[in-house]
Amino acid sequence: MKPAQPTRNEDKRLHALHDLGILDTGREDRFERIVRVAAYVSECPVVAISLIDEDRQWFKAKRGLAVNQTGRSESICGHAIHQLEPFIVEDTLNDCRFDDNPLVIGPPNIRFYAGFPFSLDSEHLLGTLCVIDHQPRKLTEACQRALLDLASIVEHELVMTQQNVIDSLTGIFNRRGFYREITNYLTDDVVIESQHTLLHFDVRQLQEVNHRYGKYAGDKVLIEFAACLTDVFDDVGWIGRLEGCEFAVLLIQQDVDAVEAQLDRFYLRLCRRLSLDRYPFVYSVGLAHFTQIDETVTLETMLLDATSNMRHYPVPTEYQGIG
Repeated sequence: MKPAQPTRNEDKRLHALHDLGILDTGREDRFERIVRVAAYVSECPVVAISLIDEDRQWFKAKRGLAVNQTGRSESICGHAIHQLEPFIVEDTLNDCRFDDNPLVIGPPNIRFYAGFPFSLDSEHLLGTLCVIDHQPRKLTEACQRALLDLASIVEHELVMTQQNVIDSLTGIFNRRGFYREITNYLTDDVVIESQHTLLHFDVRQLQEVNHRYGKYAGDKVLIEFAACLTDVFDDVGWIGRLEGCEFAVLLIQQDVDAVEAQLDRFYLRLCRRLSLDRYPFVYSVGLAHFTQIDETVTLETMLLDATSNMRHYPVPTEYQGIG
């Protein structure tokens, strides 16, 4: 086995990685979605977003792996971060670098490997989006291009983390990130969408949940609330946690009936996800529709219009197939 070696700029690379503060953090939907799409595109049973630390590779998101990390020396990803181009091994048993590697001759039995490196600056490669199979294979050019695009999305998400625009608890945009994204969108000269909807959510009674069940319970409510927002609205707009218990969603090209149906889906999904935990609380949602965007429309004016039209939704302690 040829062990993975440090890169030529290892100290700076590790500094950039540790500065992100992402190692050993929890599951985040933004990365899990990338892994799911990579698995679908590649048709590989094992996919991971692997970050290469000093002595280990750690998986921020994974599919088909039973462990959260392995040693760096035996990692194939540790070889992949020495080059910007994809690192592809069609048959590890025919490659003298890996034919006796513990990860090849034992679990997870890597026979095919393709790693697509990502970085923050095209110089310090932090890890790879990798796809793995238990048998030799090849990737089509179209598949490789798709996986390169997904690795670029990983880079974008890491840049968002680096710039402190992601909420550490929920994994969605924080206030700074949400305001920046929406402001950039609204001031773009090529915005052609004719319908926009701003939703403003306010989770209430959270202090009572914290008091009765502990802070973990309150955090659980906020995490699940953000996850349900992502499940329902992520494909049609932007989602952010403005502060504490407040969330906002800007939707594009959604008519009034579609928004109402999405709000109903969100409520039912939230009830299902939180009913087993029995944390009773109420949330409010205000909405404002806009059919024209001009210089008078800002995120602040949208939020003001939305908060003037609030509705209250109680989340029951027991879910019995509501609706």
